[in-house]
Amino acid sequence: MAMKTVHIGVAKSTLSTLPKPSSYMSTAAKRHFKAMAKRLISLDRLKETFLPLLEVYAEAMAQYEWAIKEIKFKNAEEYGSGYIQKYKTGATNVSTEVSLKNNAETTILKCCKQFGLDPKSEKELNAEDNSGQMSLMAEFEKALTANK
Repeated sequence: MAMKTVHIGVAKSTLSTLPKPSSYMSTAAKRHFKAMAKRLISLDRLKETFLPLLEVYAEAMAQYEWAIKEIKFKNAEEYGSGYIQKYKTGATNVSTEVSLKNNAETTILKCCKQFGLDPKSEKELNAEDNSGQMSLMAEFEKALTANK
């Protein structure tokens, strides 16, 4: 009779190896994807279901980086031109690069919050982990050591 192996305990739901970024992502986004994935793996916070969120973060970082470079380039030509767009009519508005930077910042901050990478969400995440509830395996181990 063949013995069946039964898994005892809870399987680890977080990833421990670096996932491959999607082929449709830009080179800069892939770089940010890999860097954040490494950070999240080291914190034991990256799950397979979070990979789309990680892609959103990486693309936002690439956009942020591009916008900052463009603002810097335009400001080097004429200071302020990276922040303000001037029309032929004389009207002015916030530049496209500033708008893109601001939108990317918002997305980045939202993603960081979801991963517990800001002080408040990290505290909330740790509070959930330390809720006082024990896993079945931990209770079993506790019972074994108590009976010795």
